[in-house]
Amino acid sequence: MLSPFKLNSTLGRDYNSNLDDTLRTKKALKKIGLFETPSYGMTEFPDEPLFKGIEKFQEQYQLQKDGIMKPDGETATKLGLILAENENRKTYPVPNALGLTAEVGFGRANKPHDTFSLSRALTWAGYPHGSERSTTYNSPQAEGLSDAIKQFQKTAGLKVDGWARPHGETENALNRSLQPKIEATIAAANPRNVPADSAGTLNSRTGDQQAAAPVAIPAIVYKVAEFFGMALMAAWAWWQSMTNSQQEQIKKQVSGQRTDNDGGDNDQCEYLHYEVDIPKCRAIERARGKQAAQRCYRTANERYAACLKGVPLDRLPPLDTWNN
Repeated sequence: MLSPFKLNSTLGRDYNSNLDDTLRTKKALKKIGLFETPSYGMTEFPDEPLFKGIEKFQEQYQLQKDGIMKPDGETATKLGLILAENENRKTYPVPNALGLTAEVGFGRANKPHDTFSLSRALTWAGYPHGSERSTTYNSPQAEGLSDAIKQFQKTAGLKVDGWARPHGETENALNRSLQPKIEATIAAANPRNVPADSAGTLNSRTGDQQAAAPVAIPAIVYKVAEFFGMALMAAWAWWQSMTNSQQEQIKKQVSGQRTDNDGGDNDQCEYLHYEVDIPKCRAIERARGKQAAQRCYRTANERYAACLKGVPLDRLPPLDTWNN
């Protein structure tokens, strides 16, 4: 866990600075690209590059630009928050939009969750196609989904065949195309807001114009996907299936608050095991063979057992998605 950023004394051009504070601040600013190491190297002594770095930080985050950092002052506090946020990004990487568990297309498995997820993702990417809740390939809506897949494939320079498979080029390309939207919406949930048109609203395309669809992915869903390492659409489907009380429990866990039944909700364990972990292992088996799948299934069972014993969801052992 990242230690809080603390100062022993004030840093500034006109202050006698603590040497530990000086070096720690230089390293912190270096991590976020705001300290330029001088030709003589990074030392524990205060210098002009340090104070310029502090001023750059203050300017970037709209703080008083005076080159001074006080213990528990707004500059030091903000720097600590940014460092913690960046560390969390490493722990919980930005999720993919899709995590198909089976093939989608004419004559394919077409599992309801997969068709729902792919449909939502395509609409969000700008390829709308009638009903997004169609789960079979025996309807005009299904033909619309196939056409949308083909349109996306054509635009992305892929083979135009109208179907997608787990870890396939269509799923991978769609995930890449939606990654900036995911990152922008996660960023919009923190105090440094991005423009409203970068938020997570699903878009429909008519010609060259885009209009917001009536459904938007709530910011909490991005946090759930990020926190549990799930595909975004899987997190959304899970969120929609929860009762209000379950949603409140998950909100507390994602925000780091202790809940009354941390990890003890069997419904959550069942969903994570049978709707997230096991389908992911099956997809790994199809894509990478039995050896990789065995490792995945073993850890999936360990996670399930730990969850049923009451281990908090954020402390479950990781799912082994070994790829070698």
